[in-house]
Order: sequence, then structure tokens, then C-alpha cells
Amino acid sequence: MVGVTAPQTTTESVQSPPPKRRGMSGTAKSMIISMVLVVLAVLGWTALVPRVNKVDRPGVDVAGIARETAIAQKWTVTYPQPAPKGWIPANVRLVTFQNQPATWQAGYDLPDSKYIAVQQTDKPNQLWTDHQTNYGKPEGTVEVAGVKWTKVYRNSNDQSSLVRSEPLNGLATIVTGRADWSELQQFASLLKPAATS
Repeated sequence: MVGVTAPQTTTESVQSPPPKRRGMSGTAKSMIISMVLVVLAVLGWTALVPRVNKVDRPGVDVAGIARETAIAQKWTVTYPQPAPKGWIPANVRLVTFQNQPATWQAGYDLPDSKYIAVQQTDKPNQLWTDHQTNYGKPEGTVEVAGVKWTKVYRNSNDQSSLVRSEPLNGLATIVTGRADWSELQQFASLLKPAATS
């Protein structure tokens, strides 16, 4: 029979409903309570974990570095001896810059975040002095241990310097840093030559 089609059998599959979502089933109130508990747990953890307020670092071996520098450069370098309690040697080295003479530097951290360093060279020039004093302006003189020192101050970064009028053991000497004039004078008065043996 032409034109007659056989009935089609269709099988309808019964679809199951989508799975129920597991998340976001709580109320806004329970989410707020959960957030408060998490914040309290973090605050509790933060309160219990110890924090370091200040890192104490060991001082540098000033005597050893000074001795090696003195031998290598054939200089009689100086540093404060004995350094007062609380003065921690922090920056002790021989600095060499392009077009500048080699410079002995012994810097100390003082209490209250202050810093003082002695700078010495055997070939000083005006550029070296300006560089060590950060191009500060002269503000008179002071006498320390019978020797005249010129006070130089740079206002923009609060740097005070004392420039020795005559060489110390053949080396031009500048005491500089962020400290009071009295502390710089004390530092200058304690400068003694490094041992070479």
C-alpha cells in the first residue's frame, strides 16, 4: 500500500529532576553568623601569633675590618674606641666610587634611630668633602679634643657633619650623620687609630 505509513512508536523517556544544589541553601542570617565566626577566628589567631617589634642584629667586627683596611691601604684608619653602650656598628667598609678617592667608613646605629659615621681618605678634595657632607652649609666651628672642626648642616635631610681642620693620622676626617651636635662631638672625641696587628 502506497501512501500508507506505519504508525511510529515513540518511547518517551522520563527525565529525572536536576540534582538539588548543595551550596547556598542557608539563609542570609546563617551566612552573616558564619562570616562573624570566621572573622573572630582570624582575629584570635592574629592575637596569638607573636610579632617582632625590633630585629636585633649583631654588630659588625669593626676592629677586624679596620685592621684589614689599614694593612691593605697602608692607612691608619680610626673608629670610636670604646663605643658607648647602645652604639651598634652597622656599616664598616672601604668605599670606592668612580672619580672619588677611596673612603674608609665606620658607621654606627645609635639609640632612637640615629646614625653617625666617620669618613676618611688620604686624597681629599672639595668634591669629596661636599659628597660626604651632602653639600651642606657651614655653620661655624667647634673644638673637640683641642682640634678645630667645622660644623656643616644640610637642612633638607637633617644631616649634620663635623669636618676636621687638620688630618688625623694623615687622613682627612669627617664625622657625619643624623644626630645631635653633642653626639657628633662625642663620636669625634672617641676616634682612635685601629690596631694593625
